[in-house]
Amino acid sequence: MFLAEVRASAEPEDESTRRILDAALEAYQEFGLRRTTMDDVARAAGIGRATLYRRFPQKGDLVTAVGLREVRRFIAAVDVEISKAPNAEERMVEGFVAVVRGLRENQLLNRLLSSEPEAVLPGLTLHGGPVIALARGYLKEKIEEDQRAGLIADFDAEPLAETLARLIHSIVLTPDGRIPTRDERQMRAFARTYLVAWLRI
Repeated sequence: MFLAEVRASAEPEDESTRRILDAALEAYQEFGLRRTTMDDVARAAGIGRATLYRRFPQKGDLVTAVGLREVRRFIAAVDVEISKAPNAEERMVEGFVAVVRGLRENQLLNRLLSSEPEAVLPGLTLHGGPVIALARGYLKEKIEEDQRAGLIADFDAEPLAETLARLIHSIVLTPDGRIPTRDERQMRAFARTYLVAWLRI
């Protein structure tokens, strides 16, 4: 899943599709992917099976659509937090906190990691290139925004973006360690001490 794909996706305009995605998300959060059938989603959405299959011919199509919407909403929420920051240093700090918090509290991600790790972890680890690429692309975009605004020095943003992406990826999958992930005051202090310096201000 790459950033361009997420950016190109859009909230569905018709009510039936929105109901389908809402019902699928709720079912995936409660029962997981394996145990949720297309019939379950159709019933929860209050539509017929034929309507569901016209929009999403395969279960994988529905899972992808739900995933894209979740990623799009996640990015929008992080954008809001970053936009509140008054300068580049605080954009780094608040962005780090918002991303870690958002991933840590994401119900769908937590449900799948706890109940279906064998289905989810390969896509996040051994075959996690697209996940890293998505995060790298987003973080590169934010760094380059600050560079164009003259807030930070001009340097190749991609290596830093990937370093940050891999740091957050590790924190989410293995939260136990010396980097704080629960106390937001401590998370901000960590980011100001160790991450802001990477901006080369």
